[in-house]
Order: sequence, then structure tokens, then C-alpha cells
Amino acid sequence: MNVGFHSTNPAPPEGADYTTYRPYVREDFRECCAYCLLHEVLAGGVDNFELDHFRPQSLPEFANRVNDFYNIYYSCHVCNHTKWRKWPSEELTALGYRFVDLCAEDFSEHFHEEVDGFWTPLTRPGEYTESRLRLNRKHLVELRSLLREVTIGRGLDPIDWNSPDRDTFLRLLGSTGIIGPDRLM
Repeated sequence: MNVGFHSTNPAPPEGADYTTYRPYVREDFRECCAYCLLHEVLAGGVDNFELDHFRPQSLPEFANRVNDFYNIYYSCHVCNHTKWRKWPSEELTALGYRFVDLCAEDFSEHFHEEVDGFWTPLTRPGEYTESRLRLNRKHLVELRSLLREVTIGRGLDPIDWNSPDRDTFLRLLGSTGIIGPDRLM
């Protein structure tokens, strides 16, 4: 297992407001969205990222987890607003449908990346997550396909979606000249 997110342990000191966790969460998620896995540089920059409550704070059963560091995920604006307060019902959970938690599970357990950038769900949690978060939105599939083409064309290793990170994306984009050498340090 190669789980790539949430490595801060112990959690930072609890503050009066979960937003104080932002720098820690950003670092733990390697500046990537917890759901679509895109790096900030490909998803509108740091200002387009938000803190998401994986278990929605608006649902009564999770109200006590508002300031729980391990319930705060780094998310691009689109994924955060697409997920919003979605959570599977008890009936769906009993059937095995739930959100994939990439802080505890590997991407490759639940998804397979096709050559065209489409993520094929392999499990019920994968199906639930893909459909609820629309992880195969047209622009995401096109962007993943383009990233794959660049890695092949440059002779680089493909992106490891089990453990996406800032350095991989910056190295890949730096090889194209999109990102200048100053960003690669």
C-alpha cells in the first residue's frame, strides 16, 4: 500500500477554527486536490483550493468533527463544491458504496487510468466516488490524457496517482517549458 496523503502525526495543535490547519493540510496533500488529484498549478492555483470536511460538517452525525484535523482535506474549488454535503446513506454503505479515502487507500485499488485519461472505477467505492464527484469531467479526462502524452513524449515516468506530488507535476511541466526553472526548486 502506498497511501500518499495525511502524514502529519501527531496533528497540529487544535485551534479555535479549522482554517488554521490550512498550511499543514496543503503540505500533507502535496498541494494536490484530495479528489481529482490535480496539483495547484493545473487547477487554478493556491487561491482555487479550499479545505473540505471529508465527512461533511453540515451533517448532524459529523458535527463533532468540524475541527478534526484528520477530517480536513485539501480540495480544488470544483471538487469541493461538487462534493459539498454528499455522503452515502446507510443503505448504500451496507451495499459497499462510499467515498474512496485516499488518506487510507490507494488510488489503484479503486481506479484504473485508461490511455485516454478516463478513470475506470474498479470497486463500488470507486463507482460512488467517480459518480458523485464527476471525476471524469471532460476537462479532467483531457488534462490527464495530455499529461500522459507529455510523459511518454519526454520519456518520463507516468504520474503515480497513488502518490501524486508537487515535484512530479513541476518536473513534468518544467520539461515542457510551461513552468520556469525558478518554480522547480
